[in-house]
Amino acid sequence: MSVKKEVIIKIFSLFSVIGVIVLFLLIRMSTQIYGETNDKTSPINMKGKISYQVPYKNTLDLNLGIVQEPNVELPLKTASGFVDTSFLLDTGAIISTLPLRMAKNLGIDIVNARRITLQGFSGVPVFAYLGQITIKIGNQEFEFPATFTEFSKKNILGRKGLLDNFDINFDYEKKIITLSRKVNL
Repeated sequence: MSVKKEVIIKIFSLFSVIGVIVLFLLIRMSTQIYGETNDKTSPINMKGKISYQVPYKNTLDLNLGIVQEPNVELPLKTASGFVDTSFLLDTGAIISTLPLRMAKNLGIDIVNARRITLQGFSGVPVFAYLGQITIKIGNQEFEFPATFTEFSKKNILGRKGLLDNFDINFDYEKKIITLSRKVNL
């Protein structure tokens, strides 16, 4: 390949990367300008039922571009109080899962915790430690069972505990997730 063609390919590649970054920034700015809500849960009252709305987060996927992920920011109880923490709301996950490194900060004693095996969609079993987390939704605290594993890179909020207490509506168009407290509790 000639030097001239190599230079043209490198310049084209550089401008492509810059274009993707600019597109990402423009989309991010437009969602902030046109009413994307803040990261906190906002309470609403629908037909006597208390609900909380949480915005979707835009995420840049290298293969798919900008996608909406049900990433929600909720206060997580740590040893030093509540800290806003990002969770992937995953109704396909049976239990909430957090990285092992977070256990100590949450006051979880891994040495005495029950060790279990988890198996995700990949089918590969991994070891995890069973514990509890406390999350604040609105002004109420909820305890959920959770596992801690070194194989988790994200905080995942799974079904157990969450779907026991809440009905969930994913409104992709409005970019809002509504958590409605079940009345029969």
